[in-house]
Amino acid sequence: MNSENISLSHKIIQHPTTPYKLWLEFEETTPWDNITNDFANIGIDTMDGRYYGVNVWTRLYAEQNSTMDENGNQIPDMIVNILTRECIQNSIDKILNDGGIEKVLNPSTFNLKFIDPYWGADEMENSTINSLLNELNLELNRHNPLHETEYELIARKVNNDDIILKLKDGRMVVVHLTWKSIEEIKGYPITRVYKNDIEFWTKEMSKDINDYIN
Repeated sequence: MNSENISLSHKIIQHPTTPYKLWLEFEETTPWDNITNDFANIGIDTMDGRYYGVNVWTRLYAEQNSTMDENGNQIPDMIVNILTRECIQNSIDKILNDGGIEKVLNPSTFNLKFIDPYWGADEMENSTINSLLNELNLELNRHNPLHETEYELIARKVNNDDIILKLKDGRMVVVHLTWKSIEEIKGYPITRVYKNDIEFWTKEMSKDINDYIN
């Protein structure tokens, strides 16, 4: 991997509606031998809390291989003519022009990327995570939607007392801790539940990031 490829993966592509950064697997490793008949993984970072992990096949590769897995699901998230930065970027630009990545690509490509005012759990000390979870357990009561539910702490907000949890079924939950260290009354701690990470980003996270920046 050379410095030119590193700079390319950090370059901001100025799309009119959604600026983004583009990471390409074949720029980070040995270049592919056949760019017209192969597949690769790519990453699209829209720098607003969204990151897409996308599996790309060339059209020729798709013609020669099954595009369905054993469950009948589409395997490639995107098909291009050749595996080059220019071709892939042009395809992404078209997707953005046609209504956005969530509307065109498989929802499974969507991932959250925690940026200010969010801190991901991987940025926290274990002692901080344990303190937040301990306080949550003290505050929960039987009326709370998290009562007797398994959850994972995945992030917190640095500008208030909100923590973000993920449930086994994919739902996202935001809890505003009161820090009273006692079981709270009905309605507290204030808890907001979203059906998945896309809804959470759309209805809450995107606004938080925009407000924090501005």
